[in-house]
Amino acid sequence: MKSVLMSKIDFTQPRLQSSKGLILIFLQQSGKAIKLFWPAIIYLLVMKDIANKLQLFGLFILGAGILTLIHSFLYFRNFKYHVINDQFILNKGYINRKTLTIPLERIQNVKTNQSILQQFLNVMSLEIDTAGTDGKELKILSLTKHVAVQLALELSSNLEIQSGVTSDDKKEAEGEEEILSLSNRDLLKIGISQNHTRAALLILVFGNGIFNQISDLFEEKAKEYSSEILDYFSQSGFLVISLMVVAFLILSFLFSLIRTLILFYNLKFLRSNKTYRIVSGLLNRRNVLVPFYKIQQLNWETGPVKKMFGIFKVNMKQATSGLTPQNQMIEIPGCLTQHIEILTNDLFGEDKLSTQTIIRSSKYYFNRNWLFSGWIPFVLLTPAYFYAWTFLIPAIIWLVLAFFHSLYKLKKSYFQINNDQIRVSSGAISHKFKQMELHKVQHLEFQQSFIQKRRNLANLKIGNASGSVRLPFIDADIARSIHNYLLYNTEISNQAWM
Repeated sequence: MKSVLMSKIDFTQPRLQSSKGLILIFLQQSGKAIKLFWPAIIYLLVMKDIANKLQLFGLFILGAGILTLIHSFLYFRNFKYHVINDQFILNKGYINRKTLTIPLERIQNVKTNQSILQQFLNVMSLEIDTAGTDGKELKILSLTKHVAVQLALELSSNLEIQSGVTSDDKKEAEGEEEILSLSNRDLLKIGISQNHTRAALLILVFGNGIFNQISDLFEEKAKEYSSEILDYFSQSGFLVISLMVVAFLILSFLFSLIRTLILFYNLKFLRSNKTYRIVSGLLNRRNVLVPFYKIQQLNWETGPVKKMFGIFKVNMKQATSGLTPQNQMIEIPGCLTQHIEILTNDLFGEDKLSTQTIIRSSKYYFNRNWLFSGWIPFVLLTPAYFYAWTFLIPAIIWLVLAFFHSLYKLKKSYFQINNDQIRVSSGAISHKFKQMELHKVQHLEFQQSFIQKRRNLANLKIGNASGSVRLPFIDADIARSIHNYLLYNTEISNQAWM
């Protein structure tokens, strides 16, 4: 570490990326071209009535490769960055010139990534997150480790960071305390407890996208195959369809496990000098620096399977422009109760909310949820019951499931508040918690329908720079009191919100 920082680099003069970045830029642009034109390439290969098809294909690839190489070289030569007057300045583009200027105090965090190819080339990429700029625009694709370390420290000077990036991911920076380290066994637990329904939807969306692109190119064949598939399903027995559903669920489960391994392999959660550092990833090694005061909101959740393993998923949310909310949310899976206590103590101080009165949502919140999720779908399916009474059985099962879902949603809908902080509980199957400091409130929304008004109920939405928390179907007098207090507190508070 010390040897890496021996020679000081002058970042006040515009600098190019590492020359190895030309290889990365060329491969990146080639990937974009293939992604854009792959249907045309396949079409060219499968057409039977084109003479000298291979020669034509070769010329197409050669021409595209030369154009991509020229574009990559010009992009590389015109991509320059420097730091001056407490500002990071990035110049890019050769036809449409662009200059991005970011005050160092606006930087949320600094990430370094190292893909397998970058590890082979011995370079790193560096990405800067701010509250109002797309992270992809503030990304330097190729820096030597020596330069990446010093630039990260330079950009993080306002984040109170002693040492942010190490030359070896296996070594901890000097003075850092390890809060959490995930083993392979931990990753297995996390993978098992993931939301496999979401994984199934991702597979369906991806498969549907591929099918649509192919169907545009081979319309007749696509119609023929889709018709054959539908005929097969209509003629298949219950057992065959059940086996296919089970196979799909197993595929979704394996997808969740593999995704967990790739994203969170060898995760280390470290702390030093009021700054967190998260290092994780198998194919792409990410290193993220997060100062305490930049965190707008702390979220953590558990569920039936997570509860069985005694683990939580934690999200630290920073200010977001709405363009890249996922980049502003730092996820740390596999946390235990003691890790939640460490985080809340670091960010919010001594826990004074636990002694506060628990304010719950009204029972009408259950009525409203069961009406919309249970009774309305049940009534809308009435024509199906006359067509075949067997439809009534799954409809009744759905109504019962909606009843319990709404009941658990009511049970977990509550909050605790004092003069400085608020903690909100929500969820149905999972149990979610959100905690934020009141001086970071950016906007408020008092909502009251005519039905709520008759029962003296209201919804209160409390927003900060990273999102919002919602207090549904609470007493209207309590909602107005909180609303008025937060407006007053926001006006008189002299604490920094970011």
